[in-house]
Amino acid sequence: MIIDVHTHVVPENFPEYTGSNAATRWPSMGCCDQPHHKSVLIAGKTFREVSHHSWDVSQRLLDMQVESVDRQVLSPMPELLSYWFDVDDALRMCEHMNQTIASMVASSPAHFYGLGMVPMQDPERAAKEMSRLRADYGLVGIEVGTNINGRPIGDPFFEPIFAAAVEHDLSIFIHALHPAGVERVLGPPAMSALVAFPNETAFAAASLVSGGMLSKYPQLRVGLSHGGGGFALMLPRMMHGWETMGRHLFTESPAELARRLYYDTLVYDNEALHYLIKTFGVEQLMLGSDYPFVIRERLPNKRLQSLGLSEHDLARLQSINAQRFLAC
Repeated sequence: MIIDVHTHVVPENFPEYTGSNAATRWPSMGCCDQPHHKSVLIAGKTFREVSHHSWDVSQRLLDMQVESVDRQVLSPMPELLSYWFDVDDALRMCEHMNQTIASMVASSPAHFYGLGMVPMQDPERAAKEMSRLRADYGLVGIEVGTNINGRPIGDPFFEPIFAAAVEHDLSIFIHALHPAGVERVLGPPAMSALVAFPNETAFAAASLVSGGMLSKYPQLRVGLSHGGGGFALMLPRMMHGWETMGRHLFTESPAELARRLYYDTLVYDNEALHYLIKTFGVEQLMLGSDYPFVIRERLPNKRLQSLGLSEHDLARLQSINAQRFLAC
């Protein structure tokens, strides 16, 4: 079985905004010149043009067949996570996205798992919503941003969410969002995804290691997109700090904590994947593609098959690790 843990959903339409905050950056859908495409409009401006692959289950299933993918893990497009909304507005968007993904999963449960979203800006409300994800929506976890309005995901401020993930047996998949340092990236806007996202994801991973939540909740199942970004190269520096300053910095070895996290394979390079396997362990990597966006890796399993792994290790990357991460 081939499981793709990193795919995104954009709904075909958004509900009308009914809240009281006129400044809310509520998304809507606009028309495009290209057939089967729409523009995601935020504050009246085009954020991204998307195709029907983002919401059309039939088209996804056709693409999965072509790419030999048996299951996709569906998660929201990160810009829809809505941490910058008032909590009531965020809850409305969460309900819309969770129901959209739940409906896609229910339409073909043999081919999809679903990750929902919760209002992370209010950890207590978020934890309450997490109690509903399996029972009400049939979802197996949540997607979260690397930071929530500038606060790193590993901050103990989010402890209620980590506790709820353990209590309700939910996975947490972390995706880069509104990265730090974009003002230092030169070139067109797309450069921020290429350059700033890996650094942002590394910041998030480091915050999980230094924030104490992995030690307090060792049962957590947390995955990082894009191979953890630059975290694998940051980790030796953290280990040097552990070896020289020890518990003044970390409660446990950073390397041991890093090997409790999961990482997708979306790094576009065989040598990089070999390094991730060496650093984090072959038990912690999961196939990911970033379907259906332009930056996606097409035929992601073809790259895994070219790594020269044993049959069992290849199966780990293809599905076994993802099943353990999702508890499915």
